[in-house]
Amino acid sequence: MKPELTLWKDRDPAAMLLPGIHCGTLDGPPDDPVDAVARLASSGVQFVQVREPVDLTDPDGASAVAVLLLVRELTSHGIAVDWTLRMADPAQWRALSHLHPPAGVFRGSTGEENEEPVVAAWRGSFHIAKCGYRRGPGFLEIRDHRWDSFRRLVVNAPRSAAFQGLLDGVPAVASASAERVLERHLRENLLHRVGRYLWWTPYRLRRWPLSTTIP
Repeated sequence: MKPELTLWKDRDPAAMLLPGIHCGTLDGPPDDPVDAVARLASSGVQFVQVREPVDLTDPDGASAVAVLLLVRELTSHGIAVDWTLRMADPAQWRALSHLHPPAGVFRGSTGEENEEPVVAAWRGSFHIAKCGYRRGPGFLEIRDHRWDSFRRLVVNAPRSAAFQGLLDGVPAVASASAERVLERHLRENLLHRVGRYLWWTPYRLRRWPLSTTIP
């Protein structure tokens, strides 16, 4: 079942009750999250609520990846998200720590207890442009602050169809052949695996950050 998405033009609880702030609902994540979120941003949406948890323990992974791509694009545009996450091992949260912090992180497919230390650490370490990229002619520059040390990576001539599809927002099926092509990016945690799918984790930087804005 696709999770319903609710949209507002403000994230303040009092302002959300005012006329014209509620922007309706979407019946699940859009098929093209890159273009769809750009349209939401241009229409003034500032807050999105995802009612169903994103379940990373799902052996298929299609629904979870669709929401993660949505959260990635919303974070890229600076739009806040109210979402929750289920993980087999919450200690692995740092690979996703550049996404807008979730309200809850639960262990396993049935765990109901919120891993509050993980949520607090996620919120405390989150900042703009934590893991993003910019594109130039024939190259991609990635700046990654998810772990304690800063990493700068450059991908030259990203021409493979699988890689281009990932940048366009289309997840790849995690086949052996796809993983061989994308091995370097898997090794560098620039790809994240959920069920049968791989998705590109860094978001596109809309504004190049000043060094003083990054811890």
